[in-house]
Amino acid sequence: MITRIGSIGILLAALGILAAGEGSPHEQVIQTTLKTLESITIELVKIMDEETALAAKPELTKAAKTWTETQAKAKKLQPPDKDEKVRLEKLYKPKLDETMKKLLSQKVRVEVIPGGKDALKEIIGVLKPDAKK
Repeated sequence: MITRIGSIGILLAALGILAAGEGSPHEQVIQTTLKTLESITIELVKIMDEETALAAKPELTKAAKTWTETQAKAKKLQPPDKDEKVRLEKLYKPKLDETMKKLLSQKVRVEVIPGGKDALKEIIGVLKPDAKK
């Protein structure tokens, strides 16, 4: 349930920052958000045992830093107008939903792998945006 709430929070935060125009700061933020979530998922897929969990930590840390910086940038932006928000939600919401579904399924898988929970601590701010490391 907490994971579901966290994913909804991430999705709402990402959708809340959408704005007009290709290449706009808002669209760049949402694209970076998607790219970061995909990058985290790719790293989680690589985790098969304690050794690969340990090896994934530096990349997960780097992705979490990118996530944090991107979300900080998003908070500084003015909200988009309603029409553009709706347009971009239609454009990005399916991709965000699919990306979050993949990431969360990998999170569940990695939790039971030796060293997996420790690796997941690197991305706690992504999985639970209000949590502290």
